[in-house]
Amino acid sequence: MLTLEPMRAEDANAIRSWRYAPPYDIYDLDDDSIDELLDPRSPHYCVRDVRRKLVGFFSFGSSSLPWHTPIPTLYGEDGEIGVGLGMHPAEMGGGSGVEFVRAGVDFARNMFQPKYFHLFVYVWNARAIRVYERAGFHRIGSYRPQSEDGGRFWEMRMDL
Repeated sequence: MLTLEPMRAEDANAIRSWRYAPPYDIYDLDDDSIDELLDPRSPHYCVRDVRRKLVGFFSFGSSSLPWHTPIPTLYGEDGEIGVGLGMHPAEMGGGSGVEFVRAGVDFARNMFQPKYFHLFVYVWNARAIRVYERAGFHRIGSYRPQSEDGGRFWEMRMDL
C-alpha cells in the first residue's frame, strides 16, 4: 500500500539527489527543482511505501503541464488537473508502476475532484506509456514544446 503526503523540504532534497540511468537521466532534477517541489501554489506530494520509505512523488496542477502559466493553478480551464510524477530510480522497472500511478490518481480524485487528468510523456518512454495506459490513461495527441531537448511527447488523458 502506498500513501501520499505533502512534500517536505527533506523529501524534496532527497528527490533532487536521485539519478536515473540513461536514457531516463533526462528526469534528473537540478537545484532549481527544490523551489518547484515546495511551491504551495502547485501541490507536490511524496509517496511512501508501507515501511515509510520514500518511493516517489506526484505533482498536481498546471505546473505539471508543458504550457503552464507563470503562476501555477490547480485546475485547468475545463476542470482538468495536470499530473506530474517520478519514481525512485531503484523502483523503476520493478512491476509496481501501475499501482504507483493508481495511488496518485486515486488520491487526487478524492482530494481535488477533477473532471479529468492530463499528463505528458516522452514518446520514446515505452515503459511509462504502457504503465499509464494500463492505469487508465489514453493517448489524445502529440506535443513538441519549444525546449532545449527538442523532445516530443504523447499527450495522455484519463477521463473520470
